[in-house]
Amino acid sequence: MAMEFKAAEVQMNCRHNRRQFEITTSQYKLTIDEDGFRYGLEQPGCTKAAKVEPHARSGLCFSRADGPAPSPAKSARLAAWEGAAVRFVVDNEAGHEADVRIECFERYVRFDITVRGEAPFLVEGRTGPMSPVYGLGDYGSQIDTVATEEPPAHGKLDIPARDRANLAGYRRSDMVNQGTNMRFVSNFAVFPAHRFAAVLFEEGSKRVAFTDTETMLGASRAKGTVRLYYFMGEMAELYADYKRVREAEGYIDKRPGYTMFRVGWEAYGSLGWNSYQSEVQDAIQQYLDRGYDLAWGVIGSGFWKGDRKGKYEGTTTSFNLWDDTYEEGRTDGLANPRFPDVAGLKAFFAERGIKLILGLRNHLKAPEEDGGCHHPVYNGPYLQEALERDYFLRHPEGGLVRITNAQFPSGTVYVLDSRNPEAVSWFVSKAETWEAQGFKEDAMIYTKHYADGNWNKLNEALMDRDLHVIVRNSAYSVPGDLIRINDTYYGSGEGYHFDQDRVPINLLNIAASGASNLYPDITGGTPKTDPTLPNYQRYFVRNAMLNAVTPGMSMGRKPWDMNHPEYESYVKKAADWHNRYSPYIYSAVMEGFRTGYPHAMTPLHIAYADDPSTYELINRQTRQYEWMLGPSMLAAPLYGNDFGTASARDIYLPAGSWIDYETGERFEGPVTLHDYPVPEWKIPVFIGGKGVVVYHEPQEGYMVEVYPTTTAAGQGRKYTHTHVDGITISTVMHGNEGWNPATLCILSDQIGIVPHRYMERTGSYRFPLVPGVHYTIAGGR
Repeated sequence: MAMEFKAAEVQMNCRHNRRQFEITTSQYKLTIDEDGFRYGLEQPGCTKAAKVEPHARSGLCFSRADGPAPSPAKSARLAAWEGAAVRFVVDNEAGHEADVRIECFERYVRFDITVRGEAPFLVEGRTGPMSPVYGLGDYGSQIDTVATEEPPAHGKLDIPARDRANLAGYRRSDMVNQGTNMRFVSNFAVFPAHRFAAVLFEEGSKRVAFTDTETMLGASRAKGTVRLYYFMGEMAELYADYKRVREAEGYIDKRPGYTMFRVGWEAYGSLGWNSYQSEVQDAIQQYLDRGYDLAWGVIGSGFWKGDRKGKYEGTTTSFNLWDDTYEEGRTDGLANPRFPDVAGLKAFFAERGIKLILGLRNHLKAPEEDGGCHHPVYNGPYLQEALERDYFLRHPEGGLVRITNAQFPSGTVYVLDSRNPEAVSWFVSKAETWEAQGFKEDAMIYTKHYADGNWNKLNEALMDRDLHVIVRNSAYSVPGDLIRINDTYYGSGEGYHFDQDRVPINLLNIAASGASNLYPDITGGTPKTDPTLPNYQRYFVRNAMLNAVTPGMSMGRKPWDMNHPEYESYVKKAADWHNRYSPYIYSAVMEGFRTGYPHAMTPLHIAYADDPSTYELINRQTRQYEWMLGPSMLAAPLYGNDFGTASARDIYLPAGSWIDYETGERFEGPVTLHDYPVPEWKIPVFIGGKGVVVYHEPQEGYMVEVYPTTTAAGQGRKYTHTHVDGITISTVMHGNEGWNPATLCILSDQIGIVPHRYMERTGSYRFPLVPGVHYTIAGGR
């Protein structure tokens, strides 16, 4: 039997023959075998590799969460056609039933899976194996399997890093927020060779497997309907649909602000956890005196009351209780008080045009009778207010969620329930009393409380108050300006992560997860390493060049402490370069915010998804850590655990024309540049793609630079630039026939011919950029 019907988004043809159900749209075909509920997807006109094969045994496994292993689906029966959806009842081999509703949209399919009986349930949606695969947020930097997924009693959970970005072989049964390197949690996975992506939305424990027998997304303790999505199409289409879907599911991206994509400063890089006012102001002033242009500064700790060695000290949620009064009996060896002139501190930042960003956690100390270290003077009345109004997370059975192994503060803490709008409004109103311009959100909680989205609504609310937010914990989306990965520091021993290969793998799998407004931690890392050690100095320079070519960059450790003027100049060069091109970087960030595609930091396997040579570049053997920084820059920093010895890399340039930013040398891709020199002083960037960048210099203002990488007949004809207000648009269109400087001209839609400069070394053309004006490159024959 067959049926045809129209829905708001898709026209479907449905056919049900011989225990197989088939849905065909203009974009894909979905087949479902009633035996084993085995389903597959195929896109018309695609190669065989783009076909998603059914699982060999069953497309669905389910059971009670506290029961035996999940039972595979045995059979399914069609229950109803409902507009653009079909509904099945699925029986598993253990004799249990689940209702599965499948709704078809233009380029994606949604499975709503509800197991019959008493929750919680374990559910797995399965297809055949696919590779390569990327994503999984912070988990994308972890090894494939671990001996145990339980956290330690206290301290960091140091799971070894992966050897490559490709997640083939990966399996996890309890993927959830867990502190240090598992903060941004997403199970979104993208399969470039198959033009395919998948995500399962779940606040609690998530399951994934990308093995040689299956591709699986699941939930370990689902309390209701599990919602699983499969996306098909070109990379830009996949990410656009994923953004649309995640926001419909309540995971919102917030509009980033330009300021946070200029170079900032974090006190931790200079002072660790022991910040105090005189050193904060002195460190920032030293940077300014040396010509660094800082746009924001973070004081993450120490601004609250109490002895820094005492368990009763305040926290970031001791709202507006600054350590501004002398106290007898302190033993921390720091200034007493640490912040004696709060008004003067705020004026210091404001007078220098630097945004003051403070640390902010989403938990409060519990009372002493519950194992906490609450202190009425140091912490204020906020605990009692929140308890009386029932603003903290609770377990399903009603008890308060108790966190007993947070990195800070000592003792038990209670966590704000961000699903409660009143709790969020109360918390934000209290946070605003600090009178900062933004917050670096954090928690450092090692207890699994299975509420991964609990940070999202709080960060959204802070952004809605026109505050800047550096996100560290969230699920699926980035409700802030920047998302900061953790612990990229140089060093060894307790409290350090010395595996530098983890850093680019971490960044690029978060980017593949749809979040590219990335910030790779403080340049120069920890303040505890001797800055005159030669290996540390080489690390500092390589780390600075890596950070310069990512969307977010901050300083901390003072480069001049190395006592190495040459290396100090390289670090300064990296910071100046990042500030110079921050308008271009921010434009890419905004394009990503609008479209969902990771424009600001695009892994080459996403940007050039049809090129198999890009699939295995990101690995700790060849260390070809490369990405597109916006539409016109290919970043290829020399980074990894060999930073102290390496001076060259194999660099892969995809199809197109590429120009070495520093030397002006031209290359035609696809090509691998073997043992290509990357000296410590070099900005590791090639210009290609659309060939248009925007920079800012105090003497020149905002300028466009157009490189000879494409023409009207080529790809990437139009570059769209979002200005620093986040709203105004200008465009640069290639209408030229060649790049002859004698005949090439720049035209605007307002004044006609625009004066320009020809740069002989690179063959590029520079001209002033006026917001809202549109430009065309013409002539050039």
